[in-house]
Amino acid sequence: MQHKASAGLQKIESPDATVELWLVDVGGSAHLAESALVLSGDEIARANRFYRAEDRARFMLTRAALRRLLADASGRRPEDLAFTIGPFGKPVLAGREDLHFNVSHSSALALIGLSPLRPIGVDIELMRENIDELALAEAFFCEDEHRFLKNLEGAAQLDAFYKIWTCKEAVLKAFGVGITAYLKDFLVELGPQRLDIHPQHNCFTPALAQVRVESLEVPAEYAATIALT
Repeated sequence: MQHKASAGLQKIESPDATVELWLVDVGGSAHLAESALVLSGDEIARANRFYRAEDRARFMLTRAALRRLLADASGRRPEDLAFTIGPFGKPVLAGREDLHFNVSHSSALALIGLSPLRPIGVDIELMRENIDELALAEAFFCEDEHRFLKNLEGAAQLDAFYKIWTCKEAVLKAFGVGITAYLKDFLVELGPQRLDIHPQHNCFTPALAQVRVESLEVPAEYAATIALT
């Protein structure tokens, strides 16, 4: 049974034929009642801990969309799925540890990736203009990345900042490690047509040298990246 049609899901182009990528509209409440029906008691409890109603709705819509996609991929019912936690806190589908997935959300959109062959990481961010991207880059990016951003201005600087940021998050999520501890372990190079990453001295894993990263086509006010291990 296909569970995607009524779930506010939109499939987007993937750079790898084995990987499915889906955008989820989590900005409203159109599918909230039906979403609640497939969530576990723990997920409902987590949702109720959010203070703002819109945050509760976004969590519920994202989790329900993930359940529907995994149900279609595994031949189960969304409400029957169970999850375990990997060694670094990354969730795993119980009984189908070979079916890798990753989730990101920002403002009104969530991004979900499914991969039957290898771990992946995805990140999507609303490109907010009221941030000090140079200060953030100085604190969290490599020196060369900060220097690169300083040579840009306005929209070009903001766009480059978010491409680097989403790339770093996607890579670290692919490995299931903490985000803040390893942001400077690799450098993100923005080329005219592609992204490249370069492990730095004492990088947390040599496997990072084999990771492929790609920017994704999402609405213009967002930036998104996928990392394929």
